Amino acid sequence: MKVQFAFVAGALAACCAVAQAQLPPREALGASDKYRVLVDKVISKANGWVFTKEHMREIREAGFNVVCPRRGGYDPARSRKQALMAQEEGLYFVSWIRGSLEAEGNVKMVWQDGKEQNICSPNSDKLWDMITRLIVEHAKISADVPAFIGTFLDYENYAPDKPSVSPHNCYELSYDQKILREFAAAQKIEMPTLAPAERYPWLARKELHARFRQFQIQSWRARARKLRQQVDSINPRFQFILYPAPGTLLMTEALYPEWGTREAPVVLADPYTYQRPWEFMAEAPALALNRITLLRGMASVRPRGVRHQYLGGIDPIARSADPEFCGKNASMLAHLSDGYWVFYEGPKYTAKDHGAYFEWFRRANKEIAQGIFELQHLPRATPENLGRTTVDRKTDKPQLGLFGMKSRMFEAQITEGTFEVHNVEGMSLGYLQQFQVVVLQNFNMPIAANSETSRNLRAYVEQGGGLLLGHDTGWFMESIFPEVAARDVPTKKVEWGRHVVETDLVVAEPHPCLGDAVKGRRFPTEFRDHMIFKAGPVGRIVIQNTLGDPVVVVADVGKGRVVFSGCYYGYSKPLSGLEESVFQSMLNWLGRLDGALPQAAALDESRPAPE
Repeated sequence: MKVQFAFVAGALAACCAVAQAQLPPREALGASDKYRVLVDKVISKANGWVFTKEHMREIREAGFNVVCPRRGGYDPARSRKQALMAQEEGLYFVSWIRGSLEAEGNVKMVWQDGKEQNICSPNSDKLWDMITRLIVEHAKISADVPAFIGTFLDYENYAPDKPSVSPHNCYELSYDQKILREFAAAQKIEMPTLAPAERYPWLARKELHARFRQFQIQSWRARARKLRQQVDSINPRFQFILYPAPGTLLMTEALYPEWGTREAPVVLADPYTYQRPWEFMAEAPALALNRITLLRGMASVRPRGVRHQYLGGIDPIARSADPEFCGKNASMLAHLSDGYWVFYEGPKYTAKDHGAYFEWFRRANKEIAQGIFELQHLPRATPENLGRTTVDRKTDKPQLGLFGMKSRMFEAQITEGTFEVHNVEGMSLGYLQQFQVVVLQNFNMPIAANSETSRNLRAYVEQGGGLLLGHDTGWFMESIFPEVAARDVPTKKVEWGRHVVETDLVVAEPHPCLGDAVKGRRFPTEFRDHMIFKAGPVGRIVIQNTLGDPVVVVADVGKGRVVFSGCYYGYSKPLSGLEESVFQSMLNWLGRLDGALPQAAALDESRPAPE
C-alpha cells in the first residue's frame, strides 16, 4: 500500500525535509482559523492503524488543522507519540474515546420503557472512573505537548443489544437500581423493589418523575464538574469535543454547561450533515437542506448560553457523499459554523479513491483558511447520480415503490403477492409514474412544498398515483397536500417534540382504505410512537389515537389518492393483527385495487406488457 500511494507521500517527504512546522495560533481556532478536523479511519488503517510522519504531513498539506486518530486514545503512550508527530507537522491533535462502556455488575443502562442494555448507565462509577482516568492522562500530555488540545468523546450507542426503540445515542435518563436507591435516600421516601418496566410508571404515578429527572441531572453535573476541575488544574485550555451534537440529555443538561469554559469552549460535532439528505438529490438543493439542518442544530444550542464551538460533519462512507459534494459541503459548513469535521471512513487509500476526496478537501480547505467560501456555489464539475428513471418491471402485477422500509416489510409485501415490490431509487415524475403506489416512510427532508421533489410528488398523485407519507415524513416536509393534512404538534405523551408514545389507535370511521375495520375498533401498534396531523378541508380522519389526535388522514386528490399516516410500519418486527390488515388495505386502496381503474398504470399505456 505504501508503494501504491507513493504519488502523495513520497513526493511530499522529498520536498518537506525541513524544520518543525509552526502551529497556528491556538486562540484563532474556530474564529479566524476555522476548524478543519480529520477523524481518520482510512490513512492509518492502511498501515495497520499506525500513523507516520508522512501521514501527518499529507493531512496538513491537504489543509486540515486538527487530526484525530480513530485509534490510540485508550493508550496514553500512543497518544503522546501521535500528538508529537502531529505537532512536528504543524497540526493540532485530539484523542478519540467512547463515552460509553460495556457494563459489568448491576449498573446497566435501563431505558424509560424498561429495556435493559449491556452498557454502563450514566450513573456508573466504573464509566466515570474510566473517562476521568483517560482524560486526565490526556490533559497531562497536553501540558507537555501544546498540539494536544483535547479529547473527542463519542456518545453514539454502539452496543449490539441496543433496544430497537431506544435512542441511538447516549445518554438519556437511566432507571437503574443505583440511581433509584440514591434518589429514594435523598428524598427520604420508601420505594418498593420494582421490575425495570415498572420504574418509570411508578415514578410518574407518584408524581416523582420531575424530581427524579432533576436529581439525576444534578448527579451528572457534579461528576462532570469534578472532572473539569481536575483538568483545569493541569491545563485549563484543554477542550472536550462531543459527538453527536446537538446532543442527548446527558450532553445538553450536564456536559455542555460543565465542560465549556471561557478558556476551553466545548466543541460540538454534528453528524446530521454527513451527506445528501437523500441519495438521489441534486447537489444544490442537498446543500441547501444541509444548511437548514446545521442552522437548526446551532440554534438549539446557542440560546443555552453554553461556551461552545459548533462544527458540521461529513462522512464519505455514505453513498451520497461523493468527493465533490464533500468538498462543497465543507465549504458551506465552515461558512456557517466554527468549522467542520470529517469522520473519514469509506474510501480506500488509493489515488483513485482517497486521492479524489483529498483533492476536493484540499480545494475547500485552501479557501476556508483564507476566509473564502465560494466553492459551495460553483457549478457541478463531475456527473451526479440523480437516481433511476425506469423501473425494472418483471410482472404484470401493480408496481409498489417503498422508501425507508425495513427489509422485513419489503419481504412481507413480496410474500403477500399483490404487488411487485421495488425500492424507490428516483424522484422524477416519469419514474414515479411507473408505480401504482409509492410509500415514503421517514423520508425526513425539510423541503418546501414548491421544491422540485414536492412538485413531482403532487403531480404524481394528481395524475393518478397513490402515495403514503409515513411517520416523520409528514413532519419534516412542508405539506404538499395542505387541503388534506399538515403536521400537528402533540401536547400529551410526547417525546422528541413530535412523537406521541405508548397509546393505542382507534378506528375513527369506516373507510375503504381500512378494509372491514369498524368504527371504535381499538388496536395496538408494533412501534411505540406515532405522529399526529391537522386534517385539511378535504382530509378524512380515519384513525386517531386514544387521546383523540388524528393519526391517519386520507383523501382523493385529482385522479389519485393520498394517505398521511403517523405510524412507523415494521420497525422491529412484522406487523400483525388489525394493524397488518389495515396497512395492506391502505396499499390496495391507494392502488385502486378496489375495482377502480389503476390510474397510474393507465398513464403509460404504450409500455409493452411483460411476457
